[in-house]
Parts: sequence; C-alpha cells; structure tokens
Amino acid sequence: MRHERIAELPGWMSRLGLTIAAAGLVLMSAVRAADIKELTEKLPRAYIGEFVWDGDTAAQNVVITFDKVRPLNGQNAEARGCGSYETGRHVTKIGVQMFIRLSDLEVEIFERPPDSDGTFEAEGSHRGKLSQDLQQIDAQWTTTATGKHGQLHLRAAGSAACEPAEEL
Repeated sequence: MRHERIAELPGWMSRLGLTIAAAGLVLMSAVRAADIKELTEKLPRAYIGEFVWDGDTAAQNVVITFDKVRPLNGQNAEARGCGSYETGRHVTKIGVQMFIRLSDLEVEIFERPPDSDGTFEAEGSHRGKLSQDLQQIDAQWTTTATGKHGQLHLRAAGSAACEPAEEL
C-alpha cells in the first residue's frame, strides 16, 4: 500500500527523493574518507614494547617506527617502516609493514627478515588490534611453517629509533 502511494508521487518529488538519497551516499563516502585520512594522520609513528614466544619467559624488547603511513582505500591503511628486536645485547633490525582495517582497527604486521641473521623468524605475521585511541597494539604472531605463536604488546612512544642508541 505504501509503495503504491510513492509510485503516485509527481515526477519531481521522485527525482528529489533520489537526489537526496544520492547526496547521502556521497556524504557517507566523504565521511568515510575523512576517517581513513584522520587515522593515517593520527597514527603514532613509534611504538615500543615486548614480544614473548608462547611457553617462553624471555621477553624481547621491540621498537617499531613508521616513516610512511598512507590510505590504501576508504577502509584500509598501510604503514611502513623499520623495527628492532633486542634480546640481551643482541639486536636484530627488520623492515615492517602493517595493514590496518578502519572498521574494527584490526591489524596485520609483516616483518622483512634481516640480511645477516638466519635465526630470526620472519615467515608469518602478527594479527591483532589497534586500540581505539591508537596508543596500543596487541597482536599474536603465528609462524607460517610451524604454527608457533608469540605475543606482541606495544604502546605508542613520542619518538623511537629502530636500534638502541650508541653508548657514550
């Protein structure tokens, strides 16, 4: 019944309704684009924290910095940079690529293996969440070949370097 009444509307009213609906879609797209732009602008460029393999107690100190952050589309962003893992006095430098999904702040972090360290496990990814305030990343590493897991917990830092400072 209601649909019949809509069909009886004069042509200009139907066009007006379609115009309003189309404008709403354009506006929603603009808001969504602003959200991804805001995410890429506000994402901290440095995180520090630790990584621990499941079943192990030895924590590795982790530093990640992003020098390139960009939207991929209205729903996803990419951050690229470098990182370092420090265990005892041994430091391993890596390349880092993180993908962020805007709708739920899910992240996936890939690590590019270092050239010189054959013992560093880089075949896999960290999957987890970025906090709503963008200040924390909690993710689980899964090794592709073995399925071995570890936990990554990072917090935003004002600034950081991918390697420890030189001793004075």
